This record gives sequence, C-alpha cells and structure tokens, in this order.
Amino acid sequence: MKREDLVKFAGKIYFYCDPRSGVVEGQKFQHFIICLAEGLRELGIPFFSNVNYWQESLEPDRYLFRHDPKVTPDDCSIVILQNNWYTIDDPLPKNLFHPQRKYTTVYFDGEDSDKTYVNKPEFKQFDYIFRLHQNGKLNYGKNFYPWCFGLSNRILCELYDVPDFSAKEEQILINFRHWKSGHPVRNISCREFIPSIQDILKIDNYIDSPENLPADNYHHLQWLQTGGRHYPNYYQRLKNSAACACFGGFFVPNFPPNPGNALNRIGKRILSRLQLKSNTIVQWDSWRFWESLAAGCVTFHVDFEKYGIALPVMPKNWQHYIGIDLDNVQATIDKIAKEPEILAEISQAGRTWAIENYSPVPTALRFLETLAKKPTSRLISREMVEIK
Repeated sequence: MKREDLVKFAGKIYFYCDPRSGVVEGQKFQHFIICLAEGLRELGIPFFSNVNYWQESLEPDRYLFRHDPKVTPDDCSIVILQNNWYTIDDPLPKNLFHPQRKYTTVYFDGEDSDKTYVNKPEFKQFDYIFRLHQNGKLNYGKNFYPWCFGLSNRILCELYDVPDFSAKEEQILINFRHWKSGHPVRNISCREFIPSIQDILKIDNYIDSPENLPADNYHHLQWLQTGGRHYPNYYQRLKNSAACACFGGFFVPNFPPNPGNALNRIGKRILSRLQLKSNTIVQWDSWRFWESLAAGCVTFHVDFEKYGIALPVMPKNWQHYIGIDLDNVQATIDKIAKEPEILAEISQAGRTWAIENYSPVPTALRFLETLAKKPTSRLISREMVEIK
C-alpha cells in the first residue's frame, strides 16, 4: 500500500501506557511503543493514551503520549499495549476484549524470558502480538509477528553526527552491563572471540558506573526515564569506536518447537548450565545492537541466518554486520585479517540499513503494512481504506 493509504488505514490509535504512579520512572520505560508513536506522529496519524507518558524535553507538559479524557479506545481503530502490563502483573484494561469492540488489539511482547503466553486465553484474543527476540525455527502462535528494539529519536539524536570510519579508534567495545553471570551466548561468544580479535582491534571494556549520572538536566531526565540506559559518554565512545560486540541470548533446543513448552525450557536450562551450544538462539536482541549500527560501528553478533534470528527486514552478513559462526570463529578472524578494508564498508552500510529500516517512520509504516496485509474483520468493517 502507498504511504497515504496506510495513513488513512490507521485511523486513530489508542495506547495503554503503564499507568502506575509512585514508582521510579525508569520502571515504566516502554521503548517499543515510543519508537512506534514517534513514527506515527511524523506520519500525521493521531494517537491517544490512558495517561501522559514520555517527557520529551525539560518543559513539564511536553509528553509524546497524551491523555484526552474525551477519547476512549472505542473511538479508535487500533488499541496497543506493551508487555509492562504483565511484567507488573496488572490485570488487562477492563473490557479490552468486549464483544462489541470495533478496534483491533495489538500487544508488543518485549519479555526477555521464553514466555509466549500461548496457554493464556487472553493472548489468543489479541489480533496481533509483535514479538521481540523471535526465532524463525520456533513456533509461537498464529498471531505472533517478529519485531525488534529498533531506534528511537532519543538514540538517533545522540548518534546523529558520526565521524568517518578513518577517524575512529581502532578498537572494539566489549562492555556489557550484564557480564559473566549473564547470557550464555554472550559468555561463549566472547570467550572464543576476544582472544583472537584483540590481535586486530584494541579492546575497550570500560563500563559506565550507575553512580556516574549525567550532569546535564536533559540527559539526566532521559537517564531517569530509561531506567539508567542513557549515558552520553557511552554514545560518544560508540561513535569513536570502529566496532562493538553485541552478543546476547540463550541457546535453546529447536524441539519441541514451542519455546513455552516445558521440555524446551528444561533443555534451555541444561544447555545454559553445561555451557553447551545449539543452532537456535532466543533473547538475542538489545538496545546495544541498534545503537552500535546507528553509530557506524562494525557490529559483531552471531550469524542471524544460522541461529534462526528473525527480524521483519533481515540484515545481510558481511554487508550490514558481522555474524559469527560459533562453530568456526577463526573463519571470521581470517576474513577480517585478509580484507581489513571491509570494516569501513560494513560500518557505513550497517548504519544506513538500520536508519532506513528501523528508525521511527519506517517502523510505523511496517507496523501498519502488517495490519493491512492481514486485516481483522474489525478493521475491514470500518472501511477506512480499500485493501487491495
């Protein structure tokens, strides 16, 4: 569909943001719907919410999501929630699935765990579930679609001015917040990768201390709202570094293919405990992966195709990022040593690919395209646009 048709198709959209009061603001961070809403706003699509959320500047009333008591979900064509509702164990909004509704329901599943909610009756009622960390080798449910962290305007603003690759330090950032006791994919990848790559790129493993808060008022606000994920110094190091390691996730068996199955979850724990690998990885996505790409870093992760990693638009290995085959790490090292000029090419191509496909406007358009390609009877009945 054309862009103008998608805008007509969207109608009005209603967001249920985290409604809690009296909690630390960072506990309510909802990155996925922020990215989407920023794109919708730029497209001129009206949206509303149950509460005011995401303060965009130091002006106290500058919220991305705004509550209008005159607008309810029943006035809109699409109603959206993020996984915060189940993280805090709150009941779903009252009458969300009432039988007379004419809106389509959408859930953004950003849970880190392997829960797929297929056994929860209410999740079978959602028309669409956009799942982060999705793996193409596993079956989640008919209403699940792959999604990702992506890039928000906050991140893009910090990484707007990126130096040429030739001006970057010949170093690779390997500075995970959760290290050693964290993700098995991260631990195994770095254990096998770092000793070899340090002969080509210097290692920078500096980690920003949570006590080292940004002094600037705007950056301090963003640090608070993101739950301590906003560090200007970190973004500066990204921009000045040639590469960044973005490994993460858990190895799981690909049978049974339902990641919520008890046997599959037991297999995941066994693989993690014994530090064993498989060819299927979950919980692979991160802010770091997208920040690295947008900063023009050569982004190192596992080979997405081999390990089943699913994205709406897939990057190409050795063109947009470097995906390592953990059964043959040396092949990656040898290729870089033989073709060092490829790093500059990947740096630029990866940044361009990420911004063109995963900044707010393309994110919003892809979201609407997904709904338009498989519209529910409720969307069709509103006759907002002809679906061809």
